Amino acid sequence: MSKPAHRYRIFFTKTAEARFIGHLDLQSLFQKAIRRAALPVAYSEGFNPHQILSFAAPLPLGMAGLGEILEAYMTQKVDLAHIAASLNPKMPVGITISSAIEIPPTGKGGAALTHAATYSIIFPFNESLAAQFDTIINQILSKTTIEMTKKTKKGLSVANIRPDILAIKNTSSSHEISLLADLSTGSARNLKPEILSKYILDTAGISMDDLDITYVRLSLHLGEATS
Repeated sequence: MSKPAHRYRIFFTKTAEARFIGHLDLQSLFQKAIRRAALPVAYSEGFNPHQILSFAAPLPLGMAGLGEILEAYMTQKVDLAHIAASLNPKMPVGITISSAIEIPPTGKGGAALTHAATYSIIFPFNESLAAQFDTIINQILSKTTIEMTKKTKKGLSVANIRPDILAIKNTSSSHEISLLADLSTGSARNLKPEILSKYILDTAGISMDDLDITYVRLSLHLGEATS
């Protein structure tokens, strides 16, 4: 089947209680919203036609996202402002369409082009961690190897996560311990921010419940990764 001539990259936020909507339910939610908004979405052929939609990178359950990406094929050209204006009234609290752009109908989509993401990681205030935070971040930047246990499809394995820490910056204030981190994200390489947090806490010799740490995915980085 030849795909329709119009493809749109739709940017949205997922916050508040919407953080706890799983990926499959999110897909269903968008399908229903697009249908109710009467957008001219394209459908696949066959016995079970479905809307031609794809997400750049599924967001982990419970994590907020401020720059999430959905791509959709349309059978006809759609005004970009109309996409957000028609979808937002159909969305639950916590999901907001921020903008849309039209992209070429052929070529790699967001899922294939996503190679990194920027995360905000905020720790509960701890005096010992605050005192060591700058030193730990500088140590991370100076290392070429950081071995941590990662969960993969084949089970647990020890991996060097340092190549997946693309950038890291201390953004702490007098009342908050926080950092910004650009981490590998996508099908080729992927590092969960929880693993970086665990390394920082282990290095500091501090035990902390991961549920007390706030993670926000601020943006996805699209483009051909270079290494």
